Amino acid sequence: MKDLLKKAREQSGYTTREVSLLLHIDQALISKFENGQRQPTRKQIHQLSELLKIDLEQLTIAWLKQKILKEINNEPLALSALKAVEKELAPQQNSALEALFQEMESLKNKMETLRQKGV
Repeated sequence: MKDLLKKAREQSGYTTREVSLLLHIDQALISKFENGQRQPTRKQIHQLSELLKIDLEQLTIAWLKQKILKEINNEPLALSALKAVEKELAPQQNSALEALFQEMESLKNKMETLRQKGV
């Protein structure tokens, strides 16, 4: 999500200060959103989406992904737990969750490759 926010801000021609002033969000928070140190609120996601012309669904999925990863990072049964959650969600949400699973699996594989290389 951080790359998405920074790229959209830069493409829009805004500085972090300008975004801060327009959305009434502390400039330091804008910077922290962009470098992954803090997570915006749902309200801030909507504001950022509108101002920076980011697809709200895309930004919300990236936001939710970060929240989930923060919570379950390094949990050996995380993927199994997420699959159990998927069964309880409404069918129309399964496609978004499946995309999240695929992305998480890809990240897991990349991390494993890096571990094997000793990075």
